[in-house]
Amino acid sequence: MYKSILLAGCLLSISLHTFAMPRVLLPAESSVTFIVKEMGVPVSGEFKKFDAAIDIDAAKPEKSSASMQIDIGSLSTGNEEADAVAMGSDWLDKTRAQQAAFRSISIRSLGGGRYEAKARLSIRNKEREVLIQFTSTDQAGEKSIIESAFIIKRSEFGIGGGVWNADGVVADDISVKIRLVLAPPAIRSIPAASR
Repeated sequence: MYKSILLAGCLLSISLHTFAMPRVLLPAESSVTFIVKEMGVPVSGEFKKFDAAIDIDAAKPEKSSASMQIDIGSLSTGNEEADAVAMGSDWLDKTRAQQAAFRSISIRSLGGGRYEAKARLSIRNKEREVLIQFTSTDQAGEKSIIESAFIIKRSEFGIGGGVWNADGVVADDISVKIRLVLAPPAIRSIPAASR
């Protein structure tokens, strides 16, 4: 009887100190793309280097968290001249702002696998509070896909100054699409604190 109670206590102790870690991003299957209109013509591009730590708790969404960092130098439009302009001081200013960053303040469920994140978004070292909706979908093999499409106002972050702000040259709205594929959840055990 004593051994059974002791075993049960050990198992309980282990379970209390075991928890899910944030999901690991699978970069090769993920993407961060954007579209900006110049003289009414859509110009698309992508960022090839980024990282994210995502922990979505469907049962307790308020405990969820999300953060992301994007390497500005990894921008690609398929045109070297356009890339140089986009990363220059008038636009994303890669020299002084090498990363864009997103980190959630709170996350709430909208139902049906849809969520809304209140977050801080930093671009060109200018931080703004934003509301972004996204979906979380489980896939075969326990992978998860996080998808979001939203608009940012380039003027709010000082993106594209000078001649670029002339009427009709470049639209203020930048369409952003994010698709993050997350690996199956990992479980980590933490030893109980000694007394």
